[in-house]
Amino acid sequence: MFPALNQSVSRPRSTAADILEINGGTGPGFDALRFLLSVWVFTVHAMFICDGADAAEAFVANPLHSLLVKPALPMFFIVSGYLVAGSAIRTKSVSTFLMFRVLRIMPALAIEIALSALVLGPWLTEKTFPEYFSDPLFAKYFLNIVGNVQFFLPGLFLHNPVPGAVNLNLWTLKPEFFCYLFISTMIAMKFIFSRKIYTLVAFLTIVLSAVYVIRGGQLYNFVGVADWKILILSFVIGGCAFHWNDGLVMSGPGATLAVLIAAGATMYSPLIIFHLLALTYIVIYIGTRKMRLPGILRDRDCSYGIYLFGFPIQQTMVYLLPSDYRSGLVILLVGLPLTLAFAMLSWTFVEEPVSRLKARIKRGIQVDTRWRLKLRPN
Repeated sequence: MFPALNQSVSRPRSTAADILEINGGTGPGFDALRFLLSVWVFTVHAMFICDGADAAEAFVANPLHSLLVKPALPMFFIVSGYLVAGSAIRTKSVSTFLMFRVLRIMPALAIEIALSALVLGPWLTEKTFPEYFSDPLFAKYFLNIVGNVQFFLPGLFLHNPVPGAVNLNLWTLKPEFFCYLFISTMIAMKFIFSRKIYTLVAFLTIVLSAVYVIRGGQLYNFVGVADWKILILSFVIGGCAFHWNDGLVMSGPGATLAVLIAAGATMYSPLIIFHLLALTYIVIYIGTRKMRLPGILRDRDCSYGIYLFGFPIQQTMVYLLPSDYRSGLVILLVGLPLTLAFAMLSWTFVEEPVSRLKARIKRGIQVDTRWRLKLRPN
């Protein structure tokens, strides 16, 4: 009697697995989501970089303002955990997995570190050239390339509101590298291929994190920035979500509920696990939507370049701008397009050529490119 209604009622619900299968194993919205997250982090930094830590602490003291700060980095690591787990399952090999991770992270990182140390530093340092290049901080700065994070170059940004720091974004390299070590171990022990075992590992990680919070541990610092422990937990949860793709029903009402849970749970530390679980649903929901970036950004993953170049460009603008023009809004409106230009250059001349190299390597290595894998139940 009502065929259209009957069809609607009988139509199967779309899971994350269904949507990935329709799109050839790729979430159509993940590139746009990463871009938006990187812009989000850039915007948050622009709010504080002209005024320093005191202004950031005062801003985050307002619970509503903290909602603008706290979710961004955990969402980045949830995305990473979700996508990296899929990559690990497809490659099946520790050496291949690590090689792909090195090719994704190291080339652009090395370029940014070199530009900071060899161009930005000599240009703006308060030291003479001989003093600058002979200072131990100069040589140590290159350790960032291998994950030994260094924030300072000789005589640089000493009088900025965020004094001395060249690129605070690099602090996330350590938890990211730890997550890659975790996944490598899971591959080596064959646990990555078992839904039950990976879920058990994720559950134990959640329990340990809950105990840590209940005993008074903090997962955010005084300016609302996520601690490394919550980033690793976010990564593990994201990886677990990939194993449950076929059970994650994607719906607008579900996403709305997840937003409400995430917003409410972030106000109270003992509920942080529910906050992360809700963020995970939001991340996957957005990642499985069709989101189209503007034409100039399409087919370019600029999120990593924004992460790498954003903070040094912001610090440089704070250093160079006259005090009358030094504001977060100026940093955002001028600095973001400039950072995006650097990110696009990084993608065009570094990241994209390396991605083509990865594609050639994949063709020479037996890699399971099917997204829907038959994971072992135990």
